[in-house]
This record gives sequence, C-alpha cells and structure tokens, in this order.
Amino acid sequence: MNQGSGVCMEWSLKPCTSCRITMSDRLTSLPDELLIRILSLLPTKDVAVTSSLSRRLRRVFPFITSLDFDVSPISLCLKHPYAVERFPTFVTFVDNVLFAYKSHHLSKFRLQVGIGFLTRHVNGCVNPGQPDELGCHQHCLPDLKPTHLHAWISFPLTLSGLRMLDLCILVRDPGENQLPPAIFMCQTLEVLRLEVNLGLDQVSTMPSYCLPKLKLLRLCASFVLNYNFLPRLVFSCPLLEDLTFIANTSCDHHATIHSLSLRKLCLILYRDLDRFSDSRVIANFQTPNIEYFEYTDNLALEYSSPIMPCLVEAKLCILETLKHEPLANSYLITLQLLRLVSCVQRLTLSEHFLQELDCDEVKAQLPLFPNLNHLTVDCAPENYFWDKILWAFLNCSPVLETLVFQMGLSDFFDEEDEKLIVCDVEQLNLERDFFRAAHAIPSCCRYHLKRIVICEYFGLKREVTIIQFLLSHSLVLEELVICRAQKEGGPRHPDPPNAHPSFPSQMPDQISVESALKNLPRASATCSIKVL
Repeated sequence: MNQGSGVCMEWSLKPCTSCRITMSDRLTSLPDELLIRILSLLPTKDVAVTSSLSRRLRRVFPFITSLDFDVSPISLCLKHPYAVERFPTFVTFVDNVLFAYKSHHLSKFRLQVGIGFLTRHVNGCVNPGQPDELGCHQHCLPDLKPTHLHAWISFPLTLSGLRMLDLCILVRDPGENQLPPAIFMCQTLEVLRLEVNLGLDQVSTMPSYCLPKLKLLRLCASFVLNYNFLPRLVFSCPLLEDLTFIANTSCDHHATIHSLSLRKLCLILYRDLDRFSDSRVIANFQTPNIEYFEYTDNLALEYSSPIMPCLVEAKLCILETLKHEPLANSYLITLQLLRLVSCVQRLTLSEHFLQELDCDEVKAQLPLFPNLNHLTVDCAPENYFWDKILWAFLNCSPVLETLVFQMGLSDFFDEEDEKLIVCDVEQLNLERDFFRAAHAIPSCCRYHLKRIVICEYFGLKREVTIIQFLLSHSLVLEELVICRAQKEGGPRHPDPPNAHPSFPSQMPDQISVESALKNLPRASATCSIKVL
C-alpha cells in the first residue's frame, strides 16, 4: 500500500513453475547415455533431488556411474554438533540407493562417514589417549552396525570398472571389523583414498597386492603393526605417483619406500613409545624422482637414503629426539636427513628438528643447499640458540630469498629483562655477543635475501638484537614483516596453568614495535618494515 497517495496496490504472486519445467524438458530431451554422464558428475544426494523432476530422470538414476555419499553437514561431534537427528536418514538413504542400483559398471565410489582426523583436530576433539580412534573421542563418531559397514564397503568391489575409491569410515566401535582385502586386488583402481579405524590385520598379512593402474594412494589408518605392509604395497603399484601414509605404529616400524614412479610422498608416523624409549628404526627412501616430500616421525637411528635430486619442496618434522643416544650421534643422524633433501627449493623444519643442530660443528658440517630459495623455521625457539644454526643456514643457502620464523625468535627473556625464565645464561650471552659483532656477509644476504618474516614477536632485547643483525647484513632486503604475539606467553603457551609470575602482562602494541624498529640501521636502502 502506498500510504502517501492513498492507493492500495495488491500483488498476486503465483508459484513459478517455468524454470522447473524448462530444466526438466532440457534434461529429459537428452539421450540416456549423456544424461547418465551428467548426473554422475553430481553428489548422489543432488542426483536424488534432481530425479524428482521427472519419471525419466528417476528411471536413469539407478544407472549413474558415480556414487558420492557424504554425511556432512551432519556432525556428531560433541563440541560441534549439527543436525544429529538426521543421521539415521542418511543411513537409510545410502541403503536405499545401493539396493536400487542397477548398473554393472561403477567408475567412482565415495563414502564419507564420520569426521576426518584433520577436521577433528581443528575442532579440538582430539584425545591422544584414544589411538584406536585416531585421537578422537569415541562419542564424536557414528555408531554403525557391522552389517552396514560390510555391505557399504563391499558394494563397489562387486561391480566392474572401478577407477576411484574414496572411503572415510571412522566409527564409534569398529570391534573386529576389518578392511576388505579385495580393495587391494582391484586392478582397475587409479585413485584410492582410505581413512579408516577398521582393522588392517587381514590386509597387512596378504601374500601379495595387485594395483597395476594405481596413481594416487592415501591411507590414514588407526594402527599398523606390520612394517612390511607399506613397502610391499608400494611395490605392487608400478605407476604410483602420489603417496600419503598416516598411521599410528610401533616403535620398531621401519620407514622404507622404494619407488621410481613417485613424485609426491607424505609419510606421517606416530610411534607408540613410552617416555623412556627410543625409536629403533632405520629410514630408507629410494625415490629418485620425488618432487614433494613431507616427513613426520621420531628421529630414526639411520637415514640410509641417496639424495633426492628432483626435490622442489620438503617439510621435515621430528616429533621426538633420541633420548638414549649420545648427542653427537643424534646430530650426525639429523645431518643425514638434511643431506637427503639438500637439493630442495622450499624447506620447512618443524618441532624438535633444530634442537639436534645446536652445536658448534654445524657451521662447518651443514650440507650445502644450492637451490634453496625459501626456508621456514617452524620450531619453538626454547632449547637452542641462533648464533650457530641461523649463521650456518645463511652460509649454506647461497640463493635464499625468503626466510620465515614461524614461531618467532625467542621463547624466553634474557637476564637483563628480568621477565621470564633463563635457560642457559652463558649460551645466551654468547649468542648476544655473536650477533653484536661484525661478520662476513653470506652470499644469500649479499645478493638474494629479499623477505624476512618473524612471527610471535614479544619485543624483547634478544629479538631486537637478532633483527638488527639481519637488517645490517641483508644488502638487498626489500621487506621485513613482524607479526606481534597476541596472547600471554604466545600461542605456544595459551593461558599456562603454572605461568611464571614474570610473564608479560600484555603483548607489545603496534606503535611501540614500529617505534623500536624503525630507527635500526639497515644495509638495504629499499627495505620496509611492516608490523602486523
């Protein structure tokens, strides 16, 4: 109604059916073969909705060549529940579709039941005390009957032409349920993704595997005991290019991969160790054509592998060091691992990696990284000092362009600040004296280093000293990025239960950081300092 003019305007709205009719007409006018190909590109629940448009669509629905079932957005997570009451409907829907399926050919089968490990970790529902469930609390996972599990997993294996199998099956009580061995005898598979907490006993003890066309394999398992399982599995895949293996395993599970076809390798192993034990394994990677290498494990006793000459990017994470080996042995073993990736262009070092390199010998024995242009240090700087490690990497990386300190430069204050714990006053003084002295400028700092990023910045004298050293030795530096610490003690120690009384009451503000750094001398006239 237009109140100003006194005119009443009534709109009579009618349901719009033209779009629905047009869509139905266009689809149903296509040949069956083309119609099936189009519908096979959609998630199965969308195909079911689309099929309601016409009888012909409902008739071809059971002949689509791709089945894609995903439990999301349903979430049974105790911390982040959503639409929990709809889960039984999802189970019924899968049962009905599989029962009505009529085609003898199926190229793709995807079934996502339960939230994957990475999502559960981000959501904060990870419980390290539950290794059989990959760390998730058991009540965050669906409760499925063994009959459902067996019927769903076995279904695609009874049909021909299966090229892609993607199963994420994480259930509340896997019991004695086993992953079907037939999966690893499917000769048509090209892509195999498995994230399961079902048993692998039958699979790992199979006399042989047959996956002649497999190019991508991702296996995330709750627990793997047989250390010969992975090497034998890789050997059965002559065309394999992309391998991801994530599992809890025993302390003596060797890490061995031999493959000429591999281009990407991601190996993440969580050892079942008590705090008094060491990993007793030997790692051997015979992968001369690898381009991407991600390795997370405890430090092995030996890395008996040749250099990876084609390597572009590597991410190395050492979860636990060797507690009962002499420090000299651990240091030499760490150097073995670094030599393995010395041809890399982008390198990330995480967790306890740098701890093993904190000795005077590293300056002379660190391998040369002739191609390294991007280095990320993602290790908490609490058990080592930068005067040895940083100087060694700068001198051994002649073309380094970007240097990132992901967890900052300091996790403690020096004695002059009188604020936090001092780990080793003598070593701290030696580090400070080193960075305050003049040194020959490394080749990378003279010609290539253009960007430095420092996260978790507290505004400490120790940090300022190291930053001043970097600024005065980097002749072509274009940008220094400082990311201020946001929480008390930083994200590494959010709200520590037994916080030292001298923890800073607040983190430095942007203006004070900029004021402290803007007047530091710089060797590069084009260098800008950005504080975030």
